[in-house]
Amino acid sequence: MIKQIPAQIYKSDLRGISELDGFLNLATFNFESYQDASRKPFGTLKVLNEVKIAPLCKTFTYIDANTEIMLLPLFGGIEYKDILGNIDFIRIEQIKHISAQKGTSFEISNPYDLENVSYLEIRFSAKTANFNPTYNRFDFGFSERNKMDLLFEFSSTVGFIGIYDGRKEGFYVLKNNLNGVFIFVINGAFEVENRLLQEKDGLSLRKIETVEWEALSENAILLLFEVPTENL
Repeated sequence: MIKQIPAQIYKSDLRGISELDGFLNLATFNFESYQDASRKPFGTLKVLNEVKIAPLCKTFTYIDANTEIMLLPLFGGIEYKDILGNIDFIRIEQIKHISAQKGTSFEISNPYDLENVSYLEIRFSAKTANFNPTYNRFDFGFSERNKMDLLFEFSSTVGFIGIYDGRKEGFYVLKNNLNGVFIFVINGAFEVENRLLQEKDGLSLRKIETVEWEALSENAILLLFEVPTENL
């Protein structure tokens, strides 16, 4: 008997859209006014937004619970500023990890005169016990093609990114079989566990020990998150 793996595909063209002057937000999961029964968060992964900001514009975010936040530029670079006085610039092939305490806020701005910028804002619920606010920026680059590079690791959560040539394969073995895996395609197309994923599509998988994939295009970029999904 073939084991059935609980899975859900999150198509990019069904993301929730929030648009203001100079700002566009595309939400993979339920976010603010966008609410859909099929788009609930996946375990501790609560937010996965693609954000686009017009030249010299900015967006403001208030944090209402202890949260682990990742900012990952996709095009251009972004300026970060928070109410505690932390200021930073994050560019392509860098990621900023913010352990943001409840009640804090920050703004992201586009410093360029003529170019739009875009980035991923990824949020995970944080443990309340022994929570320590931190603000770190890391260069990850792509150390080697056709393999996954570690992006971050905290609590029982881990994230990877990889760039692949066409028809190259990869796999990931979970650290904890009680966790789930969320896949997000930044660029190109992949076949993941016999499911076609195209640019900005997502896939959640539960009750699985190993995830396998194949790149279907050149310079295809994949994000992978292993997150707790039980007892939440």
